[in-house]
Amino acid sequence: MRKLAIAGITLITSFSVLTVTPAEAQMVDRNLITFWEHDDYKGARKDVTCVTQVRDDLGALENQASSMANASYSGIDLYSGDNLTGVRYYAAPRSNDSDFTNNGFDNTVESLRFRTVPCA
Repeated sequence: MRKLAIAGITLITSFSVLTVTPAEAQMVDRNLITFWEHDDYKGARKDVTCVTQVRDDLGALENQASSMANASYSGIDLYSGDNLTGVRYYAAPRSNDSDFTNNGFDNTVESLRFRTVPCA
């Protein structure tokens, strides 16, 4: 009976690990939002931490992000223009989006604002 219980626990643990998506794996750190160059959390990656409330430089992924995971407990406003201008997209706390195309925001992120600092 004891061997069966241990085997059951191992099976449940293994199943949990296999069902975690890359975006969920990013949720471990609570102080950042991660952008990926391509849909489904693939390609080049950029982590933006919640050190300052406003970020206006996304480096190589500016106007290139196609998916994101918001690991923070803060809502984050993403903007299509510099200096928090243009079309706004709201990333809810602890959320992810595997394809910005579905909401018309693919390859448009230029600036962002964490609504709450610190995020954790």
